[in-house]
Amino acid sequence: MSDHVTRSGKTAMIEPWRALCQLCNELLAVPGSWWQRITADREAVLRVDEDCIEVRLHGNVLLTVEPRGTGLHCRIAPEYLLLCHPGSRAVLCQEGCAPELAGIASLDDLATRYAHVRRRACRHVDRRRMVQDRIFLRHSCILAVDAPFAPGRIDLVGVSPDGVCTFFFVRRYADADLRMQGPGGVGHRMRQWDEWLHTEGKSLAAVRGLMERSRALAGPQNRRYFRVADNISVSMRTRLLIVDFDHAQRFSGLPGLLSILQDGLDRPLRRDDIICAGDPGNISQGILFDGIRCVGARRL
Repeated sequence: MSDHVTRSGKTAMIEPWRALCQLCNELLAVPGSWWQRITADREAVLRVDEDCIEVRLHGNVLLTVEPRGTGLHCRIAPEYLLLCHPGSRAVLCQEGCAPELAGIASLDDLATRYAHVRRRACRHVDRRRMVQDRIFLRHSCILAVDAPFAPGRIDLVGVSPDGVCTFFFVRRYADADLRMQGPGGVGHRMRQWDEWLHTEGKSLAAVRGLMERSRALAGPQNRRYFRVADNISVSMRTRLLIVDFDHAQRFSGLPGLLSILQDGLDRPLRRDDIICAGDPGNISQGILFDGIRCVGARRL
């Protein structure tokens, strides 16, 4: 942590995320800076954690920004920085040594060649993570994607129009852990999260911390955090969003899936606990918080 001197002359500690946001906000005001290039990307998804800022693109972690001394440094996958094709071959001579692969070596180079780095990152596609990012970019009610909390990482954190913060698991219909019973299964993990949500004060404090950190980072995306009132509450029930399945699968596979989840949750399922959608692009804010009236849902 860094420190600063207060009006009383005492030295107070500054949280790492606060100092990090201050440095990024200063870079945002510099025309052509690497941070300005990233925040100007309309498909970039930013999340402020307690000690770093994570930037995602199409479900991939593009880079992680961390404080280092009085400045910043970025962690990024080496293959994103290569200027040549990863499968290209080098030519060796008898007296020569192995040539170094051409790549981006500084943050200034990153700003200049951001489009190149962006293309490299988008070559890899994780369908479920891409759905998470797509929902975040479409709906301002989503506060964070793949956010770390005490029980682990949660896929989506959203706030309904009436100010209730809800935690979502996002799974494809083909994902194996949907049908896994016991530890590792989605039903078991939802129960663990429900127990944490019922812990008095902890979940609400964690959400308010997320809001405070997100508001401290300037940029186009922080408008969504100022639209949310401070007097929010937290839903005591996690929800499951299942994507990528058609109407026929609702009849054949969903009833059995619901029984597995029911056993893992060890609590009665409600109609809005599980949201079913075929095309993630059709998920509206009303669907997220009210659910869909479908054949499978009526069995809850």
